[in-house]
Amino acid sequence: NMVFYTHDNLSGNNVTAFSVAGLNGSSSSAGKFGTVVVMSDDVTKRPKINESDADNTVGRAQGIFVNTNLVTGLDTLLVFTVIFHDMEYGGSTLEIQGTDRFAYPHREVAVVGGTGKFRFARGYAILTTELLSGTDSVIKFNTTLRTA
Repeated sequence: NMVFYTHDNLSGNNVTAFSVAGLNGSSSSAGKFGTVVVMSDDVTKRPKINESDADNTVGRAQGIFVNTNLVTGLDTLLVFTVIFHDMEYGGSTLEIQGTDRFAYPHREVAVVGGTGKFRFARGYAILTTELLSGTDSVIKFNTTLRTA
């Protein structure tokens, strides 16, 4: 098992995710059906980022999410790569894919592959929202993996 946190910031000074497409004639907001967001989020060992806590940041989560729920706007298809740059897993990656049903306290997505120390990784991650402030969030990924 491995636990890590992603820090998704769609506002403020440290924006890590941008809406790049939406339905014709509408503003593209992450909370609207059809919106595509490109992300490059910090990945950390602990839920808070402090500048004095240099060993906390272990990588980046890079990929996309697409709002897929026409009715509530609370489901997003996640497709991203966790790229580790810390000493333990440096250069290794995990591939994450699945639907984040954001309205639920616990959600499950698939780990569909990896490289380096995670070569041939298969498994799942249980997601919980640690912080939600406007359009910014910290999501906990509690992963269970098998590798070759």
